[in-house]
Amino acid sequence: MKTVKPYKAHLLAATACGALASFSLGQVAHASGFGLREGLPDWMGTAFAGDEAKAYDASTAWTNPAGMALLDESQLAGGVSLISPSAHFSGYNTNPLTGGKVSGSQGGNAVTPAASGSLFAVFAPLPDLRFGLSITNPYGERTAYPGDFVGRYQALVSSITAVDFGAVVSYKFNDQFSLGGGPVFEYFNSRLTQALNVPGLSAATGQDPIADVHGDDVGFGYNIGGLYRIDDATRIGLDYHSRIRHNISGTQSVTVPAIYSALSPATAALLEAGNSPATTSITMPDSINLGIYHQITPAWAVMGSLEWTHWALLNSLHITPTNGYPGTVVYENWRNTWFAAIGTNYQLTDRIMLQAGFAYDESPVTDSNRTARVPDANHYDLGMGAQYKITQAANLEFAYGHVFTPGGSIHSTTSSTLPTPSGTLIGNYSASDNSFTAGLTVKF
Repeated sequence: MKTVKPYKAHLLAATACGALASFSLGQVAHASGFGLREGLPDWMGTAFAGDEAKAYDASTAWTNPAGMALLDESQLAGGVSLISPSAHFSGYNTNPLTGGKVSGSQGGNAVTPAASGSLFAVFAPLPDLRFGLSITNPYGERTAYPGDFVGRYQALVSSITAVDFGAVVSYKFNDQFSLGGGPVFEYFNSRLTQALNVPGLSAATGQDPIADVHGDDVGFGYNIGGLYRIDDATRIGLDYHSRIRHNISGTQSVTVPAIYSALSPATAALLEAGNSPATTSITMPDSINLGIYHQITPAWAVMGSLEWTHWALLNSLHITPTNGYPGTVVYENWRNTWFAAIGTNYQLTDRIMLQAGFAYDESPVTDSNRTARVPDANHYDLGMGAQYKITQAANLEFAYGHVFTPGGSIHSTTSSTLPTPSGTLIGNYSASDNSFTAGLTVKF
C-alpha cells in the first residue's frame, strides 16, 4: 500500500483543515457569509432596516446601545426564530484517484430547519443613564449531506453555534446626543465532518473513513454606538461591533471501516494515527452600521440601514496539529461586503402596527472561491411583520422573512498548501430561506 504513504503527511489537512476552514452555508440565513440576522420580529419585519436608529425597544442594547437613552422605562424583549432554508447542489465531483467521477447522489436539501433565540433587557435607574443586557446568536448553521453525497470528500456535516452575551451602558448628554457601549463575550462551538478518499480502498470497498473535528472557545470583543436626534421626528444611529478572535482547541477523530483492517492493517493503523488534538484560530469580522429613522406622520415611519462587514479577515486559516504533523494553511480569500436596507412601519390602529422592508446583502464569496461548505451568493431579503399591543406595557410581535438568491456556480478543489484527494466539485448551487419570528416586549 505504498500509494497511501503521502496520506500520512496531509491527513490533518484533509480533516481539520478541510473542515475548520469553512464554517457555514451562507444562504441558509438572512446574513451573508455565515451570519445570522434573526433576532426580534421587529428586525425582520423591516428587513433589518433602521435597527441602529429605531431605539424604541430593548433590542437597541445590541443594535445600538446609545439608543437605550431614548427609552423612558425599563424593558424586556425576546424573540424565537424558526429558520427553514434550502440549499441544493447539482453537478459532479472528479476523483483524482481513479481518473473518473465520484459516485453518489446530489445530496438533496443540505440544510435542516433550526431555531434560534434572543433576549434583551434595559434598565433605567436614572433619567439619563441606562444599563442593558443582550443574548444573541449572530453566527450559526446546521447542514448535513448524506453519506453518499458526491462531494463527501469536501463536506458532510457542519454544525456551528455562536452565542454572544453583551453588557452595555448608555448616557444621554442632552436631548440630541447619546453614547453607549460595553463588552461582548462570544461562545463559539463547531463540529464538522467529511469523508476521506483513501487510495486503493475507498473505490474498492465503497466505504470511506469519516473524519470528525470539533472544538470551542470563548472570545472577547465590544460594541459601541452613538445616536443623534436631528429633531423629534428624525434620528441617526452609528454602531460598531468589534472583531472577536477565537483560538480554537479541538479534537480530531477518524472512524475507519472495519473492512480496512482486514484488507490493509497498515493503512487502517495509519488512518487511526490521525486521531489527535488540533488547533486553529478564526476572527469573527467587525462591522460598521449606520441607520436612520424618520417619522413622516404619527402613523407612518420610514427607516434605512447601511452596513460594512470586514469579511476579508477570513483570508486564510493556519492549522497546527499537536502531535508533530506539519502545519497547513487553507486559503479562503473572502471579500468585505456591504448591506443596504429600507423599511417602513405603519400604525394601522391604536393596537396594530404593520411592517415591511427590503434589503440587499452582498456575499463575501464569489464564483472564484465558492465551496461545498460555503456556497454563498448575494442575498435579496424581503421582510414583513405585525405588532399587536396587548396592553400599554406589552407588545406581541410576528414577522416573516424570505431570502431570494441567484445561487452560483462551483468549481472547488480543497485549497491547501498540501495536496488532498478530494477532487474538484463542479456544478451549481441553488438556495433560498424562509424564516418566521415571534416575540414579546414588556415594559416595567
